[in-house]
Amino acid sequence: MKYDVVVFDVDGTLINTEETILLSLQHMLLRMTGHLYPFEKLYFALGITGAEALRRLELPEPDKAMEMWLAYMGRYEYLQKPFDGIDEIVQWLNAAGVRLGIVTSRTKPEFQKSTAQYNFIKYFDTVINADDTVKHKPEPEPMLCLLEKMAAEPSKVLYIGDSVYDMECARKAGVDGALALWGAHFPEQIHAVHKIANIMDIKSLFI
Repeated sequence: MKYDVVVFDVDGTLINTEETILLSLQHMLLRMTGHLYPFEKLYFALGITGAEALRRLELPEPDKAMEMWLAYMGRYEYLQKPFDGIDEIVQWLNAAGVRLGIVTSRTKPEFQKSTAQYNFIKYFDTVINADDTVKHKPEPEPMLCLLEKMAAEPSKVLYIGDSVYDMECARKAGVDGALALWGAHFPEQIHAVHKIANIMDIKSLFI
C-alpha cells in the first residue's frame, strides 16, 4: 500500500458547505457594502481562513464583518451536509488500516460547532485547525504540523482537498495531493498528483 495516512480537507471535500459559506459571505457583504457580489467573485474564499478572505476583500471594519459573517453562517448552516459516500469511504479506509487525519482552515470553535457532529469524524486520529498554526494553507505549516503529530512520512501521506490552496499545501510539505473533483472549481487550472472524480474512486488508490 503506497499510502499509510489519508488526510482530508473539510469544506468542499468531506462536507458540502459551499452554499452556507457563500450565501453568508454574500449576505454580510450586501449589508456592509450595499453591493451584491455574485458567487463567482467569492469562490476565492473557499479553502482559506475567514480572516484571510476578509483581508483580501479589504473591508474597513474586519472585526464587525467577521462577527456578522459568522452570524449569517449559523443562519445558513442547515444547507450543509456531508457529500454522498463520505461516511462509507471513511469507514472503508479505517477498516483497511489506513490512518486518517484532517487539515482544515476552520478554527477549533468553527470545527466543533459545524463539523464534529458527524459520526464519521470519530475515525480521524488527528485534526489540525487554523488556530493550530501561525501560517495557513497554501503554506505547508498545517500539513507539517499533522505529519509531526502523526509521526508520518510525507511520502506515505495523501491529502485530499478541493482547492488550489490544498494542493499547494500538500506539495510544499512533500505530500501527494488528490484533487476532489466533486467540490473543486476550475479543476483544469489546479495541478495535483491525482484527480478523483467520485468519492468511491479513492478506493482505486489502495486496490
